[in-house]
Amino acid sequence: MSNISILERLLKDIEAYDSSRKDRDGFARRFIDAIESLEAVPYTVITEARDWQYNIETEGYFEDEDCEANIEEVIPKLKAWIHGLIEAHS
Repeated sequence: MSNISILERLLKDIEAYDSSRKDRDGFARRFIDAIESLEAVPYTVITEARDWQYNIETEGYFEDEDCEANIEEVIPKLKAWIHGLIEAHS
């Protein structure tokens, strides 16, 4: 599967997660698996993806505990990051 196909499928998965906010752990795992399956991307992309995975997971903990946090920030920024990858590495 090409990088563009993987990233476009990942964007659809992000949209599905954003609309339901269910299975946060599964989404975080699918996210990192998709990024790690990309070919010929710099290792920095993988490390940035791990940071995003952490943000996804911790956002959910704040949400679960009803803490005040910018829970709406992660997904839009994540989508922008993915769009940047599509432009740079496809």
